[in-house]
Amino acid sequence: MKKTKLKKWIITILTVWVVGSIIYFIWADNELQKVLGKSTEVVDATSMVTELGTVQIKNVNILYEDCSRFIPNQDVVIKDGKILKISQHQDSIQSNEKTIDGTDKYLIPGLVDSHAHLKESKNDLLLYLVNGVTYIREMKGIPIHLEWKKSLNDNGIGPRMFVTSSSITSISGIGGYFHEWTRKSINYTNENDARKAISKISEQGYDAIKMYTQVNPEIFKATINIAKEYKIPVLGHIPEVDLETFYTSGQIEVAHIEELIKKNMEKFEKSISKNPEEYLQFLSSNANQIAKKINENNISVTSTIWLMESLPEQRFELKSKLKEVELKYANPKIIEGTSLHKLGWLPNENSYEYDGKNTPEAKELSLTFWETYVSAIHIMTKALVANNVTIMAGTDTNVSPMVAGFSLHNELESLSKSGLTNQQTLYSATVAPNEWMKSNSGKIKVGFNSDLVLLTKNPLKDIKNTKSIDHVFFNKYIIDNAQITAILKAIEDANNKNRNVEIEEYVN
Repeated sequence: MKKTKLKKWIITILTVWVVGSIIYFIWADNELQKVLGKSTEVVDATSMVTELGTVQIKNVNILYEDCSRFIPNQDVVIKDGKILKISQHQDSIQSNEKTIDGTDKYLIPGLVDSHAHLKESKNDLLLYLVNGVTYIREMKGIPIHLEWKKSLNDNGIGPRMFVTSSSITSISGIGGYFHEWTRKSINYTNENDARKAISKISEQGYDAIKMYTQVNPEIFKATINIAKEYKIPVLGHIPEVDLETFYTSGQIEVAHIEELIKKNMEKFEKSISKNPEEYLQFLSSNANQIAKKINENNISVTSTIWLMESLPEQRFELKSKLKEVELKYANPKIIEGTSLHKLGWLPNENSYEYDGKNTPEAKELSLTFWETYVSAIHIMTKALVANNVTIMAGTDTNVSPMVAGFSLHNELESLSKSGLTNQQTLYSATVAPNEWMKSNSGKIKVGFNSDLVLLTKNPLKDIKNTKSIDHVFFNKYIIDNAQITAILKAIEDANNKNRNVEIEEYVN
C-alpha cells in the first residue's frame, strides 16, 4: 500500500514538473518572440510616397565619385529607378514629368548602414528611408528578412537589403540547443553538420555567413572551407582564434572595430581597470601592425563606434543617454524588453546598466574600464585609417540605444571625430559598402540605381549635414519633407498603440 502511494506521489510530482516545464517553455518562448517587435502594427506607407517616373533635378551640386568634392550646377535625370543622364543645362523634359530645383542643394548617394538588426520590426525599414538610408546589411538574418528583401526587390517600399545568415556557433551539449533557441543561432559541432547547415544557408538565399565569437578553431576552419565551395562569404565576429590565425583565415570582414580591441586585450596580462594608461600604450604599440595585417589580407571592418561610445553613459547615466536618441520611433517591444532577461533598453531592463550592487571602488573601476575601452576604439580606428583599411559605417541597430536610421547619422559623426575626414566618412557609408556588396548603387553615375539623397547643406563642410534631408530617392519612389513627417507620425502612432511602458521621462 505504501509503495503504491509513493508511486502515485512520484507520478504526480513528475506530471506537475513536466506540465510546469511545458508552461514555462511556452511562456519563455512567447517572451523571446515578443521582444522581436512583430506585434507592433506595420505602417502602410503606400500613400505617403510618390512613384518616380521621370524626374529631373536641376542645377544641383553632385558628389564626386570618390566623395572628395561636389560638382556644381548639374542636371540629373532619373527614370524608373536609374540615373539616366547627368550634364549641365539639360534639355527641358515633358510637362508631365517632375522637376526638382536643386539650386544650392547637395545630391549624395543613398546611405548604407552596414550593420543592422531588423528583428521582426518592419517599420524600421521606413525609419531607414526617412533618414536617407537606402541600403542596409541585415547581420543576423532569419527567413522573414529574406521575404522582405524579395518584396523590396519587387518594388516594395524600403531600402535594399543584404542579408547574412543567423550567427554561427559551435557550443557543445545542451548549451548549444539553448543558444539556438534563445539567440536564433545556427549551432554545429562537426564538419558534417557544418556542411548541412551551409548548404541550407546557400539554398535559402542568404548573401553571407555570419561568424560569431563562440566558434572553436576547428569549426571556424571547416566553415570557411565549406563556404568557399558554396561561394558564399564569411564575415562577422572574430571566433576563438588569435589574430595571427585570423588574418589569413579567409574571413573577409570584421563586424565591429571592437573585435580587434578584444583580441588585443587578451594579450595584456594586467587589469585594464587598474592600468588604463599602460594598456592604451600597449594598444598604441600594436595597433598599426594589426591594421597593416588587416589591410594586407583584404579584410574590411565595420565601425559601430557610436555604440561603443555610448556604453559608459548607458552604464552609469542611462536616462540621460536615452534622452539623446529618438526613442519614440524605436519599436516599443524591443525597448521594453522582458522579465525573462535584460533584453530591453529602459532602466532595469538594460543589460549595459550598472546594477549598483558592488562597492564604490568597484563602480569606479568599471567606469575606468569602459572609458578606456572607448579610447581604445578611437586608437584602433585611427590606425585602420592610417593603414588604408576599408571601413564601412555600421550601427548595430536595435541594440540599445541604436534607433534604426537615426543612429547612422550618429555613427557618421563618431567616425568623423575618430580620425576620418568628412570625405572618408561619406565614402564609408556610400561607395565602400556598395563596392563591397558589388551593387549598382553608391555613386552618382549614369546607369547606376537612383538611390539618392538631396541635402540642403554641404556634408563635406560638416558631417552633421547628412541630416539636412530634402528628398530621398529609392527604387522607383521618392519622398519629400512632408511625406517624411507623415511617415514618422504614423510610426509614432503605431508605437504608442503597442506601448506598455510610458517613455515621456526619456523623451526630450
